[in-house]
Order: sequence, then structure tokens, then C-alpha cells
Amino acid sequence: MPPYTKSILNGAGFEFHNWPGGGEEAAEFFGLSHAVIIPSNSRRVIIGGQVGIKDDGTVPSDIFEEVDVAFEHIERALKAAGLPDNAWEFVYRVRTFEVPSDDLPAGVKKAAKKYLGETRPAWTGVSIAGLFMPNLHIEIEVEAYMPE
Repeated sequence: MPPYTKSILNGAGFEFHNWPGGGEEAAEFFGLSHAVIIPSNSRRVIIGGQVGIKDDGTVPSDIFEEVDVAFEHIERALKAAGLPDNAWEFVYRVRTFEVPSDDLPAGVKKAAKKYLGETRPAWTGVSIAGLFMPNLHIEIEVEAYMPE
């Protein structure tokens, strides 16, 4: 199986791989890669858990908005670390901690498509009982490549 080659990170030596058949199908459906090879000379940015609390301190009642706010916070943190406007294109690893909800998978898929575009990071989603505020449904961590 040839590696995924639509990522900006391919030019920095990153490789994105999926196994044939079901692995490729799942990767396409979810917008992820099952394996990412990181070049040894890479500088990394690690973004700690970001949640969907709005700037006014409230949690949106709409889960789609909550997820979008959490992704937006990741983007803000990536840019604060020095990544350019297309910061999500440098992300190679995502971890989501998710409190089960009927609409959460659709909200995550919608936000991932909006923010990640053609980027296909390795992604781990973990179902959890709760977060530090009872009305939160998602916390997101990412790792990204920091170009010189």
C-alpha cells in the first residue's frame, strides 16, 4: 500500500500509512492514518487538552458548537506556538477524550473535516465517563510538526 501523499508534512519527511482494504476504508471515512512515521530531526509542538468552553466561560448547549470551539482552541494554541495560518496541516497526532453522546461522533467528524481538510493524522478516540465540568463532552490533544 503506498503512503498517503496529500499532506503538507510529506515535504518534511513524514509518511502516512494504512493497511489495504478495511484500513484504507476506515482511514478515508474517518480522515485519519493508522501509522505516521516522524523524521528524526523534527521539532514537535504538543498541545494539551482543549475543551469547548467559550471565551465567556460558558459551554455551548449545542454539541456541534462545543466540538467546534474545542477544535478552534487547538488552532489558537497551534498559532500561539508559532505555526502559520494553515496550522492544522502540521498536525500528525490527535487524541480525543469523549463523553458519549448521540450527536458527538457527527460533531467530531464535521469539525475534523472543517479544520483538518486533507490532513490525515494518527487519531485515538477514548470514551470516558466525564470531564472536569459535567456538561463538557470532548477534550482534544494534538501533536504537530514545527518547521524551522
